[in-house]
Amino acid sequence: MLHRNSHTRGASLLAHSLVFLSVATVSAQQATDTSQSKPPASSAITGRVVNESGQPLPGVAVSVGSWGASDARRTATDNEGYFKAEGLDAGVYRIFASWPSYISEAPGSFDSSERQPLYRPGDSVTIKLTKGGVIAGTVTNATSDAIVNVTVRAYRVRDAEGKPLPTATSSRERLTDDRGYYRIYGLQPGSYVVSAGGQGQYVSGYAANPYGNDVPTYAPASTRDAAVEFVVRSGDEATADIRYRGEPGHSISGRVAGVQPNPTYIPGVLIVDSTSHALIATANAMDENRGFQVNGVPDGDYEIAARAGGGPNGDASASATKRISVRGADVTGLELALAPLASISGRVHLELDSKSSCGRHRETALRETLIIARRDLVEEKAETKNAKDKSAPATEALPFGPAFAEAVANDKNEVSLRNLSPGTYRLETRLPGSGWYVSAISLVNPDQKPPVRKATEANIARDGLALKSGDKVSGLTVTITEGAASIRGSVSVADGQRLPQNIRVYLVPAEREASENVLRFFEVGLESDRTFTVANIAPGRYWVIARPAEENDSTRVKLIRQNSDFRARVLREAESLKKEVSFKPCERTVDYDLQF
Repeated sequence: MLHRNSHTRGASLLAHSLVFLSVATVSAQQATDTSQSKPPASSAITGRVVNESGQPLPGVAVSVGSWGASDARRTATDNEGYFKAEGLDAGVYRIFASWPSYISEAPGSFDSSERQPLYRPGDSVTIKLTKGGVIAGTVTNATSDAIVNVTVRAYRVRDAEGKPLPTATSSRERLTDDRGYYRIYGLQPGSYVVSAGGQGQYVSGYAANPYGNDVPTYAPASTRDAAVEFVVRSGDEATADIRYRGEPGHSISGRVAGVQPNPTYIPGVLIVDSTSHALIATANAMDENRGFQVNGVPDGDYEIAARAGGGPNGDASASATKRISVRGADVTGLELALAPLASISGRVHLELDSKSSCGRHRETALRETLIIARRDLVEEKAETKNAKDKSAPATEALPFGPAFAEAVANDKNEVSLRNLSPGTYRLETRLPGSGWYVSAISLVNPDQKPPVRKATEANIARDGLALKSGDKVSGLTVTITEGAASIRGSVSVADGQRLPQNIRVYLVPAEREASENVLRFFEVGLESDRTFTVANIAPGRYWVIARPAEENDSTRVKLIRQNSDFRARVLREAESLKKEVSFKPCERTVDYDLQF
């Protein structure tokens, strides 16, 4: 979206996620364990940036940003690869480093089960960057003449292991030079399809791109359904020449209606492919009627929505997603009605226990706890009130739009999660150290009396929270309790046996009365050496089991806290194996041998 008084082109509605694709942004790999065992030693985060061989990288730009801050602290590495970000307030920080053509090995998707690492003042960080892959080639016409100044895009459709991605992500765009040559660098390992042309936006009476009205041509010379996939590895270069077809596409046009949070901000429109969930085009509703038009659209099925921002406290609005089909003709007359997004507000409560203290308390622990509301990616046929409520929105994630919100509590322990799209949300936490665990997630109306209040408290962690447009939900309480345990170990197999791929370790409650408490279920994947670590465990008795993960589809692993059928199945399997482990408050179990 754009501000009408700005002279720069605005970002798309996916700015919160596409920013990771538009620059060679990377994230830190590991940090020291800063539990509550001692207060922070300083207000700085220090670290070093190295390459895949462990050699220092000088001059790397490093950005250290916290939640609630309007800007990030920026610095650069010295000749030995070291950096230091000083004068940081207590809080939760995310670190990004950027170096031309280099990429990070850290998880890059906020929707994956493996979350991006977070840091707090006093941490020491090691960031490893690896050389990214390259796709290069030439774009020519049927007579082998160079196509000059055409936009080329590379879409990552599979990860490095060949597994399909839930959303095809686009790299930075490149224009061909006077020889028709292009080169896209800094690519994550995986499989890509490459296109030229298309995605034109009609602005003020003219086409913004000379090839924008054409249907994209995919390498080597086809439409999307016959596109060849190019495998890219770190540091390698793949060649993808394109014979440009020059076929005219169709247009999608309409207007944005509804109330904007700030009338001076221009609404943005997104069009996504219904099958691959790849972002096809963005447009800005720039004229006085808030009209938009996108050209160069091939036949296919799409989803379209609008969003606008700039409101008080960063409030935004969004339209419902519309499904449209393009079949041999333009699609006109669309109206995308903006509506306020939802929010959740409440408090974070720390329960201290001097008898089970795991060490000295960090006085800043509350401000170092990140609360996350994340929309369910998969619709589950659950036995919940929300599932039975036909007015509740489906939990299937939209291909775009705000899928999560994050916040840190203020000085009054208050937390506010804003700008949430319709859907069912799960509450997650990133805790300030290994000595804390989440003991309760409740949603309480002060006017309710027991037992109604108790029933509400018992269900919200298990069932999630269904939100509709404009909902302002209050009364959330996240209780974080001192005395968490942890376990570190490895998975072994009998002689002559091989461990299957995609093994995960699950901890499930051994006490019958805790079988419905999802906060007592834990899971983690294995490292490359078959080791695992589970932290922030509530004290108690558990069954432990290693088993292959199950998937909702080819792109998403089933999470035990989100899927009731899967949770019950793992619990039954673990009970039958009877491999029990018990944890006292603050207990650290190490070198645990888990037989598969």
